[in-house]
Amino acid sequence: MANSLLKYHTKTLENGLQIVAIEMDNGSDVVSTNIFYNVGSRNEIMGKSGIAHMLEHLNFKSTENLKAGEFDEIVKGFGGVNNASTSFDYTKYFIKSSSKNMEKSLELFAELMQNLTLKDEEFQPERDVVAEERRWRTDNNPMGYLQYRLFNNAYIYHPYHWTPIGFTQDIMNWSIEDIKDFHSTYYQPKNAVIVVAGDITKEEVFEASEKYFAKIKNEKEIPQKVHMVEPQQDGEKNITIYKDSQVEMLAMAFHIPNYEHEDQVALSALSELLSAGKSSYLQKILVDEKRLVNSVYAYNLELTDPGLFLFVAVCNEGIKAKDVKKEIDNIIKNIKDGKISQKEIERIKINTKADFIFSLESSSSVASLYGSYFVRGNTKPLFEYEKNIEKLKKEDISKVAKKYLTKKNSTTVILKKEK
Repeated sequence: MANSLLKYHTKTLENGLQIVAIEMDNGSDVVSTNIFYNVGSRNEIMGKSGIAHMLEHLNFKSTENLKAGEFDEIVKGFGGVNNASTSFDYTKYFIKSSSKNMEKSLELFAELMQNLTLKDEEFQPERDVVAEERRWRTDNNPMGYLQYRLFNNAYIYHPYHWTPIGFTQDIMNWSIEDIKDFHSTYYQPKNAVIVVAGDITKEEVFEASEKYFAKIKNEKEIPQKVHMVEPQQDGEKNITIYKDSQVEMLAMAFHIPNYEHEDQVALSALSELLSAGKSSYLQKILVDEKRLVNSVYAYNLELTDPGLFLFVAVCNEGIKAKDVKKEIDNIIKNIKDGKISQKEIERIKINTKADFIFSLESSSSVASLYGSYFVRGNTKPLFEYEKNIEKLKKEDISKVAKKYLTKKNSTTVILKKEK
């Protein structure tokens, strides 16, 4: 079967920096220039959570050759857009621009890698910005708070115990030395991947990358392994948290293997069956027929270390989250019992493939997709994805539901108003 994935070209510099060029010869004159660092909140330790995300903020402050804010001004000046994000597993920076500004974009990223000044007077006010972001998105936002507490309870020992924003007390207690140490450890050429996708040739990408990055040296050893492995869950966890909310909310999590595992394709298909589109189970039963929830989704979170299969629901007014949980349990039971039609399997295959092909049309989503596998060190799951979706049978979906969506492997968090 033909693979829809675009061809990529890769080269590794002597300092270990990997460069990936994806030529999308589409006459668009658009290019997405990205740098991925193989560091996220999973590389933090208890008491110093949130540093990877803090560093992402500080990366746009001053460098030896740029004033704070100048990076953004230069990008805006040539008509580009830039942004960054920190996830559990990696940190990503991108600039989308016309193809002729690809070289300038790489020059800017090289400047951040080797010449970031990390001044305390820039760090202090930015710490307040991050603390405010934590309040706004997590503490004062019932949905954000529910998701945060879900991870706190689903993971006890592994750093996925917190989400990338980190704990408030940690945010207030980092020192600039902590940040500098984290930067010099993880922001090194051997821990980074440049991914450029768009209307560009591989020669241009390799040449410009070499020009700006080849001379940057690696300063220290990178701790290779996150040795924390979450112990196998040995019983059902049910947690109730109280928050000022007009409606009850529900989150459920089940431990699953990491992104490289062969069960991932069936788990992704399971999340499609449950929550993609109007005819998905959760939408049909919980929203349309029973009118129990305002919104609901299932999500297969594929991470570098073993991840989670999640359910999140916002109840309608007057509806109890525990009743919604019963309904979800019932839907899961039907899937385990194989009550899935062949037609639904075909729908999943068609939709998944359509979504996949659609995501290959824009240079930004191509760079994000490829980068997320290259930075974690294994592109095999990506390149075998379509083939594996084609082979999918309904038994495969029932099998993963039976294997992972078990009571003993579950963490359920209900958020409601205190009486």
